[in-house]
Amino acid sequence: MAHIRVRPNGRIQFDLHLYGCRFREGTKMIATPKNLASAKATLKQMNAEIDLGSFQYRDYFPKSKKVAKFEQLQRDKYPDRQYPFFDTFANQWFERQKSKWKNSYRDTVRLTLDKYLIPNFGNTLVNELTLTHVDFFRQGLVEGEKSDGTRLLSNRRINNILWPLVAIVSLAAEECKFEYPLRRYRSLKEEKAESHPMTINEVRQFLLHVPKEWKDYFIVRFWTGMRSCEVHGLEWQHIDFDHRLIRIRQNWVNGETCDVKTPKSRRELKMCDTVFAAFKRMKDAGLAESNFVFNGPSGTPLETHFVSRKLWYPTLRKAKLALRRPYETRHTAAVLHIAAHENPLYVSQMLGHSDTRLLFEVYAPYVANASRTDGQAFDSLMQSEGLA
Repeated sequence: MAHIRVRPNGRIQFDLHLYGCRFREGTKMIATPKNLASAKATLKQMNAEIDLGSFQYRDYFPKSKKVAKFEQLQRDKYPDRQYPFFDTFANQWFERQKSKWKNSYRDTVRLTLDKYLIPNFGNTLVNELTLTHVDFFRQGLVEGEKSDGTRLLSNRRINNILWPLVAIVSLAAEECKFEYPLRRYRSLKEEKAESHPMTINEVRQFLLHVPKEWKDYFIVRFWTGMRSCEVHGLEWQHIDFDHRLIRIRQNWVNGETCDVKTPKSRRELKMCDTVFAAFKRMKDAGLAESNFVFNGPSGTPLETHFVSRKLWYPTLRKAKLALRRPYETRHTAAVLHIAAHENPLYVSQMLGHSDTRLLFEVYAPYVANASRTDGQAFDSLMQSEGLA
Protein backbone atom coordinates (compact mmCIF):
# COMPACT_ATOMS: atom_id res chain seq x y z
CA MET A 1 0.00 0.00 0.00
CA ALA A 2 0.95 3.65 -0.33
CA HIS A 3 0.75 6.49 2.16
CA ILE A 4 1.51 10.20 2.36
CA ARG A 5 3.69 11.86 4.95
CA VAL A 6 5.01 15.38 5.37
CA ARG A 7 8.75 15.67 5.82
CA PRO A 8 10.34 18.06 8.38
CA ASN A 9 11.05 20.53 5.56
CA GLY A 10 7.32 20.74 4.85
CA ARG A 11 7.39 18.84 1.55
CA ILE A 12 5.08 15.96 0.65
CA GLN A 13 6.54 12.47 0.42
CA PHE A 14 4.99 9.24 -0.89
CA ASP A 15 5.69 6.16 1.22
CA LEU A 16 5.04 2.85 -0.58
CA HIS A 17 5.29 -0.75 0.61
CA LEU A 18 5.56 -3.05 -2.40
CA TYR A 19 6.61 -6.70 -2.60
CA GLY A 20 7.93 -6.58 0.95
CA CYS A 21 10.10 -3.50 0.35
CA ARG A 22 9.70 0.13 1.29
CA PHE A 23 9.94 2.83 -1.36
CA ARG A 24 10.06 6.52 -0.49
CA GLU A 25 9.69 9.22 -3.12
CA GLY A 26 9.98 12.87 -2.19
CA THR A 27 8.28 15.67 -4.09
CA LYS A 28 8.89 19.38 -4.39
CA MET A 29 5.32 20.15 -3.30
CA ILE A 30 4.90 22.09 -0.07
CA ALA A 31 2.13 20.63 2.10
CA THR A 32 -0.48 23.28 1.40
CA PRO A 33 -4.16 22.29 1.47
CA LYS A 34 -4.28 22.40 -2.35
CA ASN A 35 -1.15 20.27 -2.79
CA LEU A 36 -2.30 17.80 -0.16
CA ALA A 37 -5.61 17.36 -1.96
CA SER A 38 -3.77 16.72 -5.23
CA ALA A 39 -1.41 14.25 -3.58
CA LYS A 40 -4.32 12.38 -1.96
CA ALA A 41 -6.01 12.02 -5.36
CA THR A 42 -2.80 10.56 -6.77
CA LEU A 43 -2.49 8.30 -3.72
CA LYS A 44 -6.02 7.00 -4.22
CA GLN A 45 -5.23 6.08 -7.83
CA MET A 46 -1.97 4.41 -6.79
CA ASN A 47 -3.65 2.22 -4.20
CA ALA A 48 -6.39 1.23 -6.62
CA GLU A 49 -3.78 0.08 -9.15
CA ILE A 50 -1.80 -1.73 -6.44
CA ASP A 51 -4.96 -3.61 -5.45
CA LEU A 52 -5.63 -4.54 -9.07
CA GLY A 53 -2.03 -5.57 -9.68
CA SER A 54 -1.60 -3.03 -12.49
CA PHE A 55 0.63 -0.52 -10.65
CA GLN A 56 3.75 0.52 -12.56
CA TYR A 57 6.35 2.49 -10.65
CA ARG A 58 7.66 4.35 -13.72
CA ASP A 59 4.16 5.74 -14.46
CA TYR A 60 4.38 7.89 -11.33
CA PHE A 61 8.13 8.29 -10.86
CA PRO A 62 9.66 7.91 -14.35
CA LYS A 63 13.03 9.43 -13.40
CA SER A 64 13.43 7.58 -10.12
CA LYS A 65 16.46 5.35 -9.61
CA LYS A 66 14.16 2.87 -7.84
CA VAL A 67 12.24 1.95 -11.01
CA ALA A 68 14.65 -0.87 -11.84
CA LYS A 69 14.42 -2.29 -8.30
CA PHE A 70 10.61 -2.30 -8.40
CA GLU A 71 10.49 -3.95 -11.81
CA GLN A 72 12.92 -6.66 -10.76
CA LEU A 73 10.85 -7.38 -7.64
CA GLN A 74 7.74 -7.48 -9.80
CA ARG A 75 9.28 -10.03 -12.13
CA ASP A 76 10.63 -12.16 -9.30
CA LYS A 77 7.14 -12.31 -7.84
CA TYR A 78 5.76 -13.92 -11.01
CA PRO A 79 8.57 -16.00 -12.52
CA ASP A 80 6.24 -18.41 -14.31
CA ARG A 81 4.49 -15.93 -16.60
CA GLN A 82 3.43 -17.42 -19.92
CA TYR A 83 4.66 -14.48 -22.02
CA PRO A 84 7.99 -12.61 -21.91
CA PHE A 85 8.43 -8.98 -20.97
CA PHE A 86 8.89 -6.55 -23.83
CA ASP A 87 12.54 -5.73 -23.05
CA THR A 88 13.50 -9.42 -22.97
CA PHE A 89 11.85 -10.18 -26.29
CA ALA A 90 13.10 -6.91 -27.86
CA ASN A 91 16.71 -7.73 -27.00
CA GLN A 92 16.30 -11.24 -28.39
CA TRP A 93 14.75 -9.82 -31.58
CA PHE A 94 17.67 -7.41 -31.98
CA GLU A 95 20.25 -10.19 -31.64
CA ARG A 96 18.40 -12.25 -34.25
CA GLN A 97 18.09 -9.41 -36.75
CA LYS A 98 21.33 -7.43 -36.44
CA SER A 99 23.33 -9.60 -38.86
CA LYS A 100 20.96 -8.49 -41.65
CA TRP A 101 21.76 -4.77 -41.20
CA LYS A 102 24.64 -2.48 -41.92
CA ASN A 103 26.55 -1.45 -38.81
CA SER A 104 25.28 2.12 -38.99
CA TYR A 105 21.64 0.98 -39.14
CA ARG A 106 22.25 -1.60 -36.42
CA ASP A 107 23.50 1.20 -34.14
CA THR A 108 20.44 3.31 -34.98
CA VAL A 109 18.05 0.50 -34.03
CA ARG A 110 19.97 -0.20 -30.81
CA LEU A 111 19.73 3.49 -29.88
CA THR A 112 15.99 3.48 -30.61
CA LEU A 113 15.47 0.49 -28.33
CA ASP A 114 17.58 1.88 -25.48
CA LYS A 115 16.40 5.49 -25.65
CA TYR A 116 12.72 5.17 -26.53
CA LEU A 117 11.14 1.73 -26.60
CA ILE A 118 12.59 -0.22 -23.67
CA PRO A 119 12.27 2.68 -21.18
CA ASN A 120 8.57 3.01 -22.09
CA PHE A 121 7.49 -0.59 -22.73
CA GLY A 122 10.26 -2.69 -21.17
CA ASN A 123 8.29 -3.82 -18.13
CA THR A 124 5.13 -4.62 -20.10
CA LEU A 125 4.35 -8.20 -21.08
CA VAL A 126 4.38 -8.44 -24.86
CA ASN A 127 0.82 -9.78 -24.92
CA GLU A 128 -0.46 -6.88 -22.79
CA LEU A 129 0.85 -4.10 -25.02
CA THR A 130 -2.12 -2.39 -26.71
CA LEU A 131 -2.76 0.11 -29.47
CA THR A 132 -3.78 2.59 -26.77
CA HIS A 133 -0.32 2.33 -25.18
CA VAL A 134 1.31 2.98 -28.54
CA ASP A 135 -1.00 5.90 -29.36
CA PHE A 136 -0.24 7.66 -26.07
CA PHE A 137 3.48 7.06 -26.49
CA ARG A 138 3.44 8.39 -30.05
CA GLN A 139 1.43 11.45 -29.06
CA GLY A 140 4.08 12.27 -26.47
CA LEU A 141 6.73 12.17 -29.20
CA VAL A 142 4.61 14.38 -31.48
CA GLU A 143 4.19 16.99 -28.73
CA GLY A 144 7.90 17.14 -27.88
CA GLU A 145 9.36 20.62 -28.45
CA LYS A 146 12.78 22.21 -28.67
CA SER A 147 13.69 25.25 -26.59
CA ASP A 148 12.60 27.54 -29.45
CA GLY A 149 9.12 26.00 -29.56
CA THR A 150 9.61 24.01 -32.77
CA ARG A 151 8.91 20.28 -32.94
CA LEU A 152 11.60 18.03 -31.51
CA LEU A 153 10.90 15.10 -33.83
CA SER A 154 9.51 14.99 -37.36
CA ASN A 155 6.79 12.53 -38.37
CA ARG A 156 9.38 10.59 -40.33
CA ARG A 157 11.64 10.26 -37.29
CA ILE A 158 8.70 9.16 -35.14
CA ASN A 159 7.72 6.52 -37.71
CA ASN A 160 11.29 5.24 -37.68
CA ILE A 161 11.21 5.03 -33.87
CA LEU A 162 7.99 3.02 -33.91
CA TRP A 163 8.94 0.66 -36.74
CA PRO A 164 11.00 -1.67 -34.46
CA LEU A 165 8.12 -1.72 -31.95
CA VAL A 166 5.67 -2.88 -34.62
CA ALA A 167 8.13 -5.51 -35.87
CA ILE A 168 8.82 -6.81 -32.35
CA VAL A 169 5.15 -7.09 -31.36
CA SER A 170 4.26 -8.70 -34.69
CA LEU A 171 6.92 -11.38 -34.28
CA ALA A 172 5.99 -11.91 -30.62
CA ALA A 173 2.32 -12.41 -31.51
CA GLU A 174 3.26 -14.98 -34.14
CA GLU A 175 5.71 -16.94 -32.01
CA CYS A 176 3.96 -16.65 -28.62
CA LYS A 177 0.51 -17.28 -30.08
CA PHE A 178 -1.56 -14.27 -29.03
CA GLU A 179 -3.72 -11.87 -31.03
CA TYR A 180 -1.68 -9.14 -32.72
CA PRO A 181 -2.82 -5.87 -31.06
CA LEU A 182 -1.59 -3.35 -33.65
CA ARG A 183 -3.68 -4.33 -36.67
CA ARG A 184 -5.24 -0.87 -36.79
CA TYR A 185 -1.97 0.97 -36.32
CA ARG A 186 -1.18 3.43 -39.10
CA SER A 187 2.03 5.41 -39.56
CA LEU A 188 1.97 9.18 -39.36
CA LYS A 189 1.74 11.03 -42.65
CA GLU A 190 5.25 12.17 -43.39
CA GLU A 191 6.09 15.70 -44.40
CA LYS A 192 7.20 16.22 -47.97
CA ALA A 193 10.96 16.54 -48.10
CA GLU A 194 12.10 20.10 -48.71
CA SER A 195 15.28 21.08 -50.48
CA HIS A 196 17.08 24.42 -50.48
CA PRO A 197 19.53 24.30 -53.38
CA MET A 198 21.91 27.13 -54.15
CA THR A 199 21.83 29.32 -57.21
CA ILE A 200 24.84 29.65 -59.51
CA ASN A 201 25.75 32.95 -57.86
CA GLU A 202 25.53 31.42 -54.39
CA VAL A 203 27.82 28.57 -55.45
CA ARG A 204 30.27 31.14 -56.78
CA GLN A 205 30.17 33.08 -53.50
CA PHE A 206 30.66 29.91 -51.48
CA LEU A 207 33.72 28.82 -53.48
CA LEU A 208 35.21 32.31 -53.17
CA HIS A 209 35.04 32.17 -49.36
CA VAL A 210 35.79 28.50 -48.63
CA PRO A 211 39.36 27.79 -47.39
CA LYS A 212 41.58 27.30 -50.42
CA GLU A 213 42.69 23.80 -49.43
CA TRP A 214 39.06 22.64 -49.38
CA LYS A 215 37.88 24.26 -52.61
CA ASP A 216 38.43 21.14 -54.73
CA TYR A 217 36.50 19.04 -52.21
CA PHE A 218 33.43 21.24 -52.63
CA ILE A 219 33.87 21.45 -56.40
CA VAL A 220 33.54 17.66 -56.48
CA ARG A 221 30.39 17.84 -54.32
CA PHE A 222 28.71 20.68 -56.23
CA TRP A 223 29.58 19.24 -59.64
CA THR A 224 28.76 15.56 -59.04
CA GLY A 225 25.96 15.56 -56.43
CA MET A 226 27.63 12.72 -54.54
CA ARG A 227 26.35 11.96 -51.04
CA SER A 228 28.62 12.90 -48.11
CA CYS A 229 29.28 9.27 -47.26
CA GLU A 230 30.15 8.53 -50.91
CA VAL A 231 32.64 11.38 -51.17
CA HIS A 232 34.24 10.48 -47.85
CA GLY A 233 34.50 6.80 -48.81
CA LEU A 234 36.15 7.59 -52.14
CA GLU A 235 39.59 6.00 -52.61
CA TRP A 236 42.16 6.82 -55.26
CA GLN A 237 41.68 3.38 -56.77
CA HIS A 238 38.14 4.51 -57.64
CA ILE A 239 39.42 7.45 -59.72
CA ASP A 240 39.97 6.36 -63.32
CA PHE A 241 41.95 9.16 -64.96
CA ASP A 242 42.33 7.27 -68.25
CA HIS A 243 38.58 6.97 -68.82
CA ARG A 244 37.65 10.03 -66.74
CA LEU A 245 35.40 8.07 -64.41
CA ILE A 246 34.61 8.17 -60.70
CA ARG A 247 33.56 4.72 -59.52
CA ILE A 248 31.16 4.81 -56.53
CA ARG A 249 31.83 1.56 -54.68
CA GLN A 250 31.61 2.23 -50.94
CA ASN A 251 30.53 4.64 -48.20
CA TRP A 252 32.32 5.92 -45.13
CA VAL A 253 29.90 5.91 -42.17
CA ASN A 254 30.65 6.13 -38.45
CA GLY A 255 34.34 5.51 -38.90
CA GLU A 256 34.18 2.51 -41.21
CA THR A 257 33.62 1.61 -44.84
CA CYS A 258 30.39 -0.10 -45.83
CA ASP A 259 28.35 -0.93 -48.90
CA VAL A 260 26.64 1.80 -50.91
CA LYS A 261 23.09 2.78 -50.00
CA THR A 262 21.23 0.97 -52.81
CA PRO A 263 22.16 -1.12 -55.88
CA LYS A 264 21.58 1.98 -58.06
CA SER A 265 24.10 3.88 -55.90
CA ARG A 266 26.87 1.65 -57.27
CA ARG A 267 27.65 3.62 -60.39
CA GLU A 268 30.23 5.38 -62.56
CA LEU A 269 30.29 9.18 -62.82
CA LYS A 270 31.79 10.88 -65.84
CA MET A 271 34.29 13.57 -64.95
CA CYS A 272 33.83 16.88 -66.70
CA ASP A 273 36.90 19.08 -67.25
CA THR A 274 36.39 20.97 -63.96
CA VAL A 275 36.15 17.82 -61.82
CA PHE A 276 39.01 16.14 -63.71
CA ALA A 277 41.20 19.19 -63.08
CA ALA A 278 40.30 19.17 -59.38
CA PHE A 279 41.36 15.54 -58.94
CA LYS A 280 44.51 16.18 -61.00
CA ARG A 281 45.48 19.08 -58.72
CA MET A 282 44.99 16.95 -55.62
CA LYS A 283 47.04 14.11 -57.08
CA ASP A 284 49.84 16.45 -58.16
CA ALA A 285 49.87 17.93 -54.63
CA GLY A 286 50.80 14.50 -53.24
CA LEU A 287 47.42 13.69 -51.72
CA ALA A 288 47.33 10.37 -53.57
CA GLU A 289 49.80 8.94 -51.03
CA SER A 290 46.78 8.12 -48.84
CA ASN A 291 44.25 5.47 -49.86
CA PHE A 292 41.34 7.86 -49.38
CA VAL A 293 40.97 10.95 -51.55
CA PHE A 294 39.74 13.25 -48.77
CA ASN A 295 41.21 13.04 -45.28
CA GLY A 296 40.61 15.01 -42.12
CA PRO A 297 43.22 16.65 -39.84
CA SER A 298 43.87 13.33 -38.08
CA GLY A 299 44.71 11.59 -41.36
CA THR A 300 41.56 9.47 -41.39
CA PRO A 301 38.73 9.86 -43.93
CA LEU A 302 36.55 12.92 -43.48
CA GLU A 303 33.64 12.77 -41.07
CA THR A 304 30.37 14.53 -41.84
CA HIS A 305 30.36 16.35 -38.49
CA PHE A 306 33.81 17.83 -39.16
CA VAL A 307 32.72 19.10 -42.58
CA SER A 308 29.57 20.65 -41.09
CA ARG A 309 31.17 22.36 -38.08
CA LYS A 310 34.53 23.39 -39.46
CA LEU A 311 33.91 24.00 -43.16
CA TRP A 312 30.32 24.21 -44.36
CA TYR A 313 28.57 26.46 -41.85
CA PRO A 314 31.56 28.80 -41.24
CA THR A 315 31.85 29.35 -45.01
CA LEU A 316 28.11 30.03 -45.38
CA ARG A 317 28.35 32.67 -42.65
CA LYS A 318 31.47 34.20 -44.13
CA ALA A 319 29.84 34.39 -47.56
CA LYS A 320 26.64 35.76 -45.95
CA LEU A 321 24.53 32.96 -47.41
CA ALA A 322 21.42 31.42 -45.87
CA LEU A 323 22.20 28.46 -43.62
CA ARG A 324 21.28 25.05 -44.99
CA ARG A 325 22.46 21.45 -44.68
CA PRO A 326 25.69 20.25 -46.37
CA TYR A 327 23.43 17.76 -48.19
CA GLU A 328 22.23 20.72 -50.26
CA THR A 329 25.35 20.33 -52.39
CA ARG A 330 23.59 17.27 -53.82
CA HIS A 331 20.34 19.16 -54.40
CA THR A 332 22.28 22.03 -55.95
CA ALA A 333 24.03 19.69 -58.39
CA ALA A 334 20.68 18.23 -59.45
CA VAL A 335 19.02 21.60 -59.98
CA LEU A 336 21.90 23.14 -61.92
CA HIS A 337 22.25 20.08 -64.17
CA ILE A 338 18.55 20.28 -65.05
CA ALA A 339 18.82 24.03 -65.57
CA ALA A 340 21.71 23.38 -67.97
CA HIS A 341 19.32 21.17 -70.03
CA GLU A 342 21.16 17.94 -69.23
CA ASN A 343 19.19 14.80 -70.03
CA PRO A 344 17.02 13.97 -66.96
CA LEU A 345 17.91 10.28 -67.28
CA TYR A 346 21.61 11.18 -67.11
CA VAL A 347 21.04 13.37 -64.04
CA SER A 348 19.03 10.65 -62.34
CA GLN A 349 21.77 8.09 -62.98
CA MET A 350 24.40 10.56 -61.79
CA LEU A 351 22.58 10.90 -58.46
CA GLY A 352 22.01 7.16 -58.11
CA HIS A 353 18.20 7.38 -58.28
CA SER A 354 16.18 4.38 -59.39
CA ASP A 355 14.18 6.50 -61.88
CA THR A 356 13.52 10.10 -62.91
CA ARG A 357 10.31 10.48 -60.88
CA LEU A 358 12.06 11.71 -57.73
CA LEU A 359 14.15 14.07 -59.84
CA PHE A 360 11.13 16.04 -61.04
CA GLU A 361 9.09 15.75 -57.85
CA VAL A 362 11.81 17.34 -55.74
CA TYR A 363 13.81 19.57 -58.06
CA ALA A 364 11.63 20.65 -60.99
CA PRO A 365 9.99 23.59 -59.13
CA TYR A 366 13.40 25.25 -58.87
CA VAL A 367 14.09 25.03 -62.59
CA ALA A 368 10.61 25.41 -64.07
CA ASN A 369 11.73 27.27 -67.16
CA ALA A 370 14.50 24.83 -67.98
CA SER A 371 12.30 21.76 -67.53
CA ARG A 372 9.40 23.38 -69.42
CA THR A 373 6.96 22.74 -66.58
CA ASP A 374 5.98 26.34 -65.84
CA GLY A 375 3.02 26.55 -68.24
CA GLN A 376 4.68 29.13 -70.52
CA ALA A 377 4.55 26.91 -73.59
CA PHE A 378 0.82 26.37 -73.12
CA ASP A 379 0.23 30.07 -72.50
CA SER A 380 2.18 31.01 -75.65
CA LEU A 381 0.09 28.59 -77.70
CA MET A 382 -3.18 30.04 -76.39
CA GLN A 383 -1.98 33.60 -77.06
CA SER A 384 -0.92 32.71 -80.59
CA GLU A 385 -4.44 31.45 -81.23
CA GLY A 386 -5.89 34.71 -79.99
CA LEU A 387 -7.45 33.14 -76.88
CA ALA A 388 -5.72 35.36 -74.33
